[in-house]
Amino acid sequence: MGARYILALVLMVAVIVIWTIAAPYIFKSPTVPQPDESETTQTPVSPSPSEIQPDAGIQIASDGTDASLNSDPVAPIEESPDDAKVNVQTDNYNIVFNEKLAIVKQWELIQFPDRSDVDKRPLDLIPEHALNCLALRLGNQQLQSDLDYRLATWQADKSEISIANGQKTETLTFRTTIREKLQVAKQFTFNPDTYFVDMVVTFQNVSDGPLLIGGSEPTNGYELQWGRGINADLLPHEKRSGRRGRHPKEGAKAYIGEDKPKRELKSEKALATVLWAGLDSQYFSALMIPDPQLAATYKLIETPQANTATDIIVAAPTETAALVVPSFYLTAQEKKKHVFRLYVGPKDDTILKSIEAPNAPENPVRLSKIIDFGFFWPLAWGMLWVFKGVHGIFGNYGVSIILLTALVKVISYPFTHKAHKSMKEMQKLQPQLVELKEKYRDDPQKLNRATMRLYKERGVNPLGGCIPWLPQIPIFWALFALLGSAVELRGAPFLLWIDDLSAPDTLVKLPFTIPLIFMEIDAVRLLPIINGLTTWLQQKFVGNMTPTTDNTQAKLMQFMPLIFIFIFYNWASGFVLYWLCNNVFTITQQYLQNRSTADEDQPVLAGAKKQNNRKQNP
Repeated sequence: MGARYILALVLMVAVIVIWTIAAPYIFKSPTVPQPDESETTQTPVSPSPSEIQPDAGIQIASDGTDASLNSDPVAPIEESPDDAKVNVQTDNYNIVFNEKLAIVKQWELIQFPDRSDVDKRPLDLIPEHALNCLALRLGNQQLQSDLDYRLATWQADKSEISIANGQKTETLTFRTTIREKLQVAKQFTFNPDTYFVDMVVTFQNVSDGPLLIGGSEPTNGYELQWGRGINADLLPHEKRSGRRGRHPKEGAKAYIGEDKPKRELKSEKALATVLWAGLDSQYFSALMIPDPQLAATYKLIETPQANTATDIIVAAPTETAALVVPSFYLTAQEKKKHVFRLYVGPKDDTILKSIEAPNAPENPVRLSKIIDFGFFWPLAWGMLWVFKGVHGIFGNYGVSIILLTALVKVISYPFTHKAHKSMKEMQKLQPQLVELKEKYRDDPQKLNRATMRLYKERGVNPLGGCIPWLPQIPIFWALFALLGSAVELRGAPFLLWIDDLSAPDTLVKLPFTIPLIFMEIDAVRLLPIINGLTTWLQQKFVGNMTPTTDNTQAKLMQFMPLIFIFIFYNWASGFVLYWLCNNVFTITQQYLQNRSTADEDQPVLAGAKKQNNRKQNP
């Protein structure tokens, strides 16, 4: 262990810190210059019905039906403050629809408070300016133009729905008629005690001739969209500072049943049938699951002109996920129904595994794939399983972290014990190593050979002191990913002032803010301070085992406790708790090993003393 052990930990933390700071910039989409304000602030003038040419942009198929393709799939949808709202409330969510556009404007999760809000209102996943959440865009440009210019608007059959646990399901239906040819209906079925909503889109040809729902490309009948972006789950200090800490890859994703969910599919997989698509944030997701028989594909729509200044509030503010349903014909008076299932809620593995595909319960959709624990995901899943088991017994995830730390120390004890013996041998060799450095100070190659020969003769491994921290590297990374992605730990209290293991602890809120280079201090956080003190104690028990001849290294080690305080100051309290417990257990273990070594050395020293006395007094 010794100085090498502490330096190894420092390097490991440095890597995590650098990754924390750099990751948002590495994976962030390139910033696109904003358009001129004079162009974006003008209110577009909606043309009158007479100004829209009835045959504009239409390709005539051999059977005389419309076959045009919407050339602008992301044309803006206007929203008016006078639009009526439809409110839906259950035990799990509050939803607000814009009636005229039949889109979602608010989706609050009642069981999950907004941690950045003083009043702790429910977290809303829909960004304020999002206009594509459950927007329907037809591939036929002429039919879609009526929806864009409000020549065809939606009407709801209810203005309010309120259901509680135990009550039956309720439905809400939006209907519109386009050009006296096509009737479209969106019917939502709300359940009292679940996070998913069933959606049925009905198309009925009310004309006397056949009608093509789609455009010139057979793959684009219509799109069901969700976006732009999804509200981020901010912590109070992140909202105040305007800077987010570490967060996983967020935004649009689709899953085709193999590998991991992808933000964008490769060209060879572009027409693959998707199991689901949507957007996700750190702990939550909004996913659309189509009926497998629809053979829906995925489309990522990027809107560079979106306001990227909202990055801190909105995750992926330029991204919209779309399910694309192939074109289809409707004969005269024919009606077709397409079924979707919507999941808007926490990325909870238990809940996600219970969600099935509509009309195909035998087809697993694997929604839990939306949870990404990074490179050490098998270990992270195992840790989460252990955490849940311990939580089932003690009802506290903080206790789970403490027991996990103890388990790691027990597992690594054989390595630690062996390293301790190696360091004791290294300590005994220090005088000889100093002599060798003095003897071969002008010849580094001879010094290295002589040093290695000495190690070999004494049976000492110079890297033995680094062995104990090797098993802990995956533990650190897995726990780091777990606290940043497992919704079970979001808002999980430990004790006293530690009320959220996935957020920094706050003992006292300061009336002012101290700005630093990569952070701001706006509260007294006791856990990082205690961790710094235990780091100092660990240096006393561990660092002093190996005398260091490097002045720079010695000075660096003196400042490590203070450096650790600032490094961990705004980190998740669960991670700091793990590090603190690791320090305490290491100090205890070192103390016991030192006592054991002293007891072993006592007979040897006594024998040497007797022999020395006999030589002096024959």
